[in-house]
Formats: sequence, C-alpha cells, structure tokens
Amino acid sequence: MARIQRFSSRVDAEVAASMLNACGIDARVVNDDTGGMHPNLAFGHGGSEVVVPDEQLEEATALLDDAGDGRAVATSRPPDEGAPQLTFRQLWLRAGAVLLVALLLVVVFAADLDFRWF
Repeated sequence: MARIQRFSSRVDAEVAASMLNACGIDARVVNDDTGGMHPNLAFGHGGSEVVVPDEQLEEATALLDDAGDGRAVATSRPPDEGAPQLTFRQLWLRAGAVLLVALLLVVVFAADLDFRWF
C-alpha cells in the first residue's frame, strides 16, 4: 500500500477515498485518532492519509489531481443531460402550492365541528 495524499481532516480524507472507490480504486483512510474518539490526536501524527495499492498509485494520483484542478472525474453514472432544470421562480411557485394545500387542509379540518386538535 502506498500513501497517495495526507489531509488535515478525516472528513476530507474520507471524501477523497470515497471518490477513488467510486472510480474502482481500492482506497483506504489511515488515521490514528482512536476510532474517531479523539480527532485531535490525528494532528500530532500529521493528519489522515489515503492509501492505495501500489499498482493503482498512478491512476489514483491522476484522479485526485484532476479533482483538485476542478476538472470532472469519471464516475459510473452518466449525467442526466435531458433532465429539466427548475428556475428560482418555479421552485417558489411549487413551494407556495404545497403551503396552500396544507393551509386548505387545516381549514377543512377546522371547519368540522367535531374535530379536536388534541
């Protein structure tokens, strides 16, 4: 196993390892923080490390470099190119419609003479 990168937080290391695992690389996080009970101990040892098998080191390094540059990283799921994108106005209209339906339900139940809230 070869260390590919060291991170200051365990969360960043887990995100990087998860991204590498999604791309088919067997990445693991190595951290000496007693199982997460004492996260401050990791700083004394230099943080959290992501390790990969020696034969996948070059591919993993290239993927993390591409992710750090902001370029897209290959995943197993293709993007939804035909999915419609809602505008800000459409989102507010849908939220308003949901609230209106909820208000109407409250009014209908409150109009019932035998209805009790508690």
